[in-house]
Amino acid sequence: MTSQKPMPNSLSSASPSRSAPSPRQNLPRRDILWLGAHKTGTTYLQELLADSTQALADAQYLYIGMQAFRSLYTRPLLYPSATAQKTPVAPLPRHAEETMARYLLFDENILSLVQDALHPSGLYPEGAERALHVATTLDLEAPDIVLGIRGFAQYLPSLYCEVLKSMPFRPFSSFNSLPLTALSWYAVIDRLRAAFPQSRLRIYRAEDLRGQETALLAWIAGLPPPRIGQNKDPHKTPNKAARREGFSHAAVTALHHLHQETGKVSPADLAQCLKRHPRSAQNTAYTPWTSRQSHDLDLVYQLDLDAIAKLDRVEIWTPASG
Repeated sequence: MTSQKPMPNSLSSASPSRSAPSPRQNLPRRDILWLGAHKTGTTYLQELLADSTQALADAQYLYIGMQAFRSLYTRPLLYPSATAQKTPVAPLPRHAEETMARYLLFDENILSLVQDALHPSGLYPEGAERALHVATTLDLEAPDIVLGIRGFAQYLPSLYCEVLKSMPFRPFSSFNSLPLTALSWYAVIDRLRAAFPQSRLRIYRAEDLRGQETALLAWIAGLPPPRIGQNKDPHKTPNKAARREGFSHAAVTALHHLHQETGKVSPADLAQCLKRHPRSAQNTAYTPWTSRQSHDLDLVYQLDLDAIAKLDRVEIWTPASG
């Protein structure tokens, strides 16, 4: 597991998020800081936002595309050793008038890199500090915080498969170092509440997302659903990979067998296994659980949701039926 680096700001640090409300905070719309999490439909949602810039502009939101935001802000602020930029990151430009546009910023790597999301101490253990550091530097006062969450029985294998795409192979038993008692979206959200005491936290469940993406964006940014995705290039090929995640169970099983036999798995081995065992209706997503383990994970998630629903300043999105 890649080690976590301490952030310059802690939850007790003085920051704009803890100051008295300003006129900007009393406006109908606030800046939006969308934090992911990984494997909760973020890629497709970011593409949909990029195809909705005109609707966002009309709603007085300025959306910075994920790659541009990551290059200009996330990497220099949170991963300075991996970027050539050595000068301090400037705050986002602001207009003096109270009618200025809001920003919508979206990058799941603010919470952590995908390989660091799962830590023996819990999910995203430094996520709140990292988000606060970004918000403070960019002068985001009490932004709306958006976070996607997902049931642990699906989330953990999906996260593992995502890590396999860019990191040396490791067995799932080595990757999944978190005990049941440490699996908690509640803990992630409660720390974000402490970091942003004047912010709303807007939570969606990845299980509710499929086919309801425009409804989610309408809820978060107040966009008219018919205008979402309106400026999409009609000749652009749909990114099906954004909607089909993870590796097939057969592919990951083959990788585990290879690792047991040879002690190593090369990138070429990975590519070959994926080609031989593609995802399909018959060859379903990787799942390492017994039926009892799946039941226990689902129970932990439901208890988590029940606790989250009781938190103040937290809204959980419920899509319309159908």
